[in-house]
Amino acid sequence: MKDFWAEELQNQRRGKLKKLAVFIGILVILVILLILMIIYIYNLNFRRWCDENVLRKELLQEDTRTIELDGDENVQIYAYDKYICVFKNKSLEFYNRVGSQVSTIDLDINKAVFVSNGKYMAICEENGQKFYLISGREKIFENEVEGNITQINVNRNGYVSIVLSNASYKSIVDVYDRSGKSIFKTNLVSSIVADVSISQDSKYLAIAEIDISGIIIQSSIQIISIELAQTTPNESMLYKYEAPTDKLILNIEYQEKGKLLCMYNDSIETLQNNTSTKIIDLKENNIAFATIELDNKIAILKEISTGEYTSDTYASIINPETLKERQYITEDVAKSVLTVGNKIAINFGTELHIISANGFLIKKYISETEINDIVMTDNLVGVVYRDKIQIINL
Repeated sequence: MKDFWAEELQNQRRGKLKKLAVFIGILVILVILLILMIIYIYNLNFRRWCDENVLRKELLQEDTRTIELDGDENVQIYAYDKYICVFKNKSLEFYNRVGSQVSTIDLDINKAVFVSNGKYMAICEENGQKFYLISGREKIFENEVEGNITQINVNRNGYVSIVLSNASYKSIVDVYDRSGKSIFKTNLVSSIVADVSISQDSKYLAIAEIDISGIIIQSSIQIISIELAQTTPNESMLYKYEAPTDKLILNIEYQEKGKLLCMYNDSIETLQNNTSTKIIDLKENNIAFATIELDNKIAILKEISTGEYTSDTYASIINPETLKERQYITEDVAKSVLTVGNKIAINFGTELHIISANGFLIKKYISETEINDIVMTDNLVGVVYRDKIQIINL
């Protein structure tokens, strides 16, 4: 009897030791994984090695789906939401992520200008009078205006702004809600519009304008309350920020919390409550590309020489709120860059690197021939050639 209890006690001890060993083993594995994750995030060389050899993020052209094109036809390609769109002969064709045509919409325009934001896409005729709002694969509304449309924008709620030119004014800005109703219009007598942005909550309209009536350049930004514009138009302009003389405004983009990112010829700044704060100086010689058209981020690409005929590309993604920066480095020179939502596509000719706003590689696409163009959404990428489109699912 005594031997039985002794053996039972010994078995219990063995069981506890096994559980402790398993717990320690799991803890060690978790610590190792955590260390590897930290190294992956902060060590660029280790991250590149993991992307290529462990995570297998490289994708060959032959492994992607194809949309065939007639190389002799006059077509326009655009990516929106979950679709690749092909516009030809006044018809907009929608293709899904496996390359199948799923819908068609007729548009009474010849050459289209496309913009999109989330679930909405706005289309207008280049320097024409007609424009459309589309959601999913359905036409929400179509409209026609007097004058020529020089610019069109849409926000995430489907509010559309168009910029018009006519004989009487330098520019006219007209805003429509998602039902197609015109809710605000303003005329600019002596200024041209550089860019327009509607806030994410559809409460504010920002108009970046350039006054060229004098001998010096004067850039300014109007901030307008869309609600007051519908009730008391005379009180709708909340303020007008005047930039320093000879500072040229290029484009603007509303971020979260009503903060406006402003890109000038020499800097990127934030504007809020009539106060401008410089974030980035663009006068550095090695800056090859800069954009504020990411979701709540700024992207800067620099070319750093590594030899007589070689350079590396440094992609820096900066949070304008915290000024924290993430980097992605490649040993090549970018030929073109596209940013949409939280994604950045860098075209190196026969390689396409798609990275996240955190600076991580999502996919590396290897092309058999030179890439003509790129179209992209947060869901997919279309690599455009003369006679086909290759689809990369993200």
